[in-house]
Amino acid sequence: MDHFFAPASLAVYGLSSKPGNTPRIIVDNCLRWGYRGRIFGVNPATDETDVGGIRVVRSAAELPVAPELAVVLIPARYVPAAVEDCGRAGITRLAVQSGGFNESSEGGMALAAQLRDAARRHGIRFVGPNGLTLADTASGLCLPFVPSFPVRHGTFSLITQSGGLGLFLWNLLESEQVGLAKFASIGNKLDLDECDVLEYLATDPSTRVIGLYLEQIGNGCRLVELAARIDKPVILYKANTTEAGSRAAMSHTASLAHDEAIIDTACARAGIIRIHHLHDFITTAKAFDLPPMRGKRIMVMSPAGGLGVAMADDCEQAGFAFADPGQAFYTELAGIANAGIIRLGNPLDMGDLYQIDKYPMMFSHVLASSEVDGAIYASQWPRMPAGGSDVFTAMFTTDISLELAGAMRSADKPLALVLYGDAPVIAALKARAPLPVFDGPEEAIRALRRQMDFHVHKAAGPLQSDTPPPWPRAEEARVWLNARAGLVGEEGLELLGLYDVPSPPALVARTAEEAEALAERIGCPVVLKVVSPAAIHKTEVGGVLVGIGSPEEARRGFTRIKDNLARHCPGAELAGVRVMAMAPAGLDFFIGGLRDPSFGPVVLFGSGGILVELFQDVERVLCPTSTAEIRAKLERLKAGRILAGMRGQPPIDPEPFIQAVGNVARLLVDCPRIAELDVNPVRILPTGALLALDARMRVLPPPSP
Repeated sequence: MDHFFAPASLAVYGLSSKPGNTPRIIVDNCLRWGYRGRIFGVNPATDETDVGGIRVVRSAAELPVAPELAVVLIPARYVPAAVEDCGRAGITRLAVQSGGFNESSEGGMALAAQLRDAARRHGIRFVGPNGLTLADTASGLCLPFVPSFPVRHGTFSLITQSGGLGLFLWNLLESEQVGLAKFASIGNKLDLDECDVLEYLATDPSTRVIGLYLEQIGNGCRLVELAARIDKPVILYKANTTEAGSRAAMSHTASLAHDEAIIDTACARAGIIRIHHLHDFITTAKAFDLPPMRGKRIMVMSPAGGLGVAMADDCEQAGFAFADPGQAFYTELAGIANAGIIRLGNPLDMGDLYQIDKYPMMFSHVLASSEVDGAIYASQWPRMPAGGSDVFTAMFTTDISLELAGAMRSADKPLALVLYGDAPVIAALKARAPLPVFDGPEEAIRALRRQMDFHVHKAAGPLQSDTPPPWPRAEEARVWLNARAGLVGEEGLELLGLYDVPSPPALVARTAEEAEALAERIGCPVVLKVVSPAAIHKTEVGGVLVGIGSPEEARRGFTRIKDNLARHCPGAELAGVRVMAMAPAGLDFFIGGLRDPSFGPVVLFGSGGILVELFQDVERVLCPTSTAEIRAKLERLKAGRILAGMRGQPPIDPEPFIQAVGNVARLLVDCPRIAELDVNPVRILPTGALLALDARMRVLPPPSP
């Protein structure tokens, strides 16, 4: 990957002296940025041998060396031939910027296949196509074909699927004085994708913070695995999100497990910082220019008392605790300030302290306290008449950012500086300040919270999934699935039973007389449930009758369910009526599962019953998981608090339910043909024992031989 970002030599395909030649912009950008490697031009359609001092040849085979990287910005129809030319010349790394491939048309898809095949034949790895590809402020490489001056060198690296939006973020970083390390616009991701670049940046010494702008996540499992073990912050903005309505919602699971929630679950496991506003790339990058906030105790300071109160509200909503350094601390602080503080407390109102030279000592004293984990200071830098000698001019126009940075670095704790004021003046201060300047307290508080959460997550270490021995009945489960495909109804309880998720005794009656006989055999009371491919949600078609107290009532119930189905779904097939032993009273929960195309199997669980979608009291885990992860997420649910005991009710042992969720997770891992699974309700009895009362699943066809 070093050859992509810091090649010793570069070939630019399509270079010519014609007016408006776009590859010429790439050469000029590299020269402006200070690229120190050799540069060549390759253009089979020209007789030129020199363009602006750059040697030009018709084939890469004519070059004196095999360049470590070639950038290809020519019409798509010529790209496969250019790849072949590179391969014959021994070039093994390409940046393909041309558009017109699999993002455009069937013809483009054919060209994409030719590009990929040619690269594979020659062992070539490439970025793109359809992207601005690569830039590196350290090596001076700048391949985007938009004229560019050098940008500020820094420690933030950006991976983006959109070249245009990547340039927007590039300029936004520059305007906020957040320096850039590396830039990768990966386009269509035909070869290298975000995970490949992320893995490289994980060990890149010039990168401290990694940003990701993605419209589609290809290999979510690898992304989670990489981010979990990387000790650098990874910030994700995921665009092009869709709701569950884009799926054919077979079950409660499908309507609850939309893409957004699964991405949030994946980010939480990996420690990825997910953002929803583009400017938060800047906010979050600034946070990691500060020392780590290792706890929740914060000190809020401002010469504007009302602003301090407002910041205190924001801090509490963000989950911070207000530091309480004790009376001795405040007495010492009053001595430093000569009693020039309106309110000795937290927030610290500094409205009467006009001696700006006292501020650095106060900040140092605050950060040195063992009871303070971090601080935020908000003030202003307004436009004021020049030449003023009054205390207010000194108070609001004296730059103490150097002293603030010194206090912060000495204590190794974060101090978030917020300044309001005249935009040009604030911009100039940001450019020279040795610490980040935030535009408002809300931004600073979000930044500190994200930074704190990241350090807490990394200190806990990556999730250790349970690694039990192979499930003893896994092969039996796969044999059971081999006989089925498509929508599978309540008979799915048999499969769940193979994974120790129990259900009440049940049998299917084909006639009213059979229903009467089975009710007597099982023992009343029983429940009757319709069995029909047309009745996905049984209660909606009058297909569930509970509390059937006698065999005769079961016979009449069969006829009633048959009539209800005919009325709600004319022409629907009645495969039978399931006669199930009536479960004891208890709490109704839900367990579901699906196979996400990016992140693999996902299990959902939470409050169940017919109102599961209304209450949305659900948590999600990626598979494989652990009992510790399931337990922690169960405790976050409202239903979890009910299990813990409320309003005098005795607590219910959650462990059987936790184990059942874990078993369903193992089932999904062991049986990849299960695309979707819905177990609802799962009745939890006062003893903690549970019974699965209904199930449905969607089973993929067996793979072709």
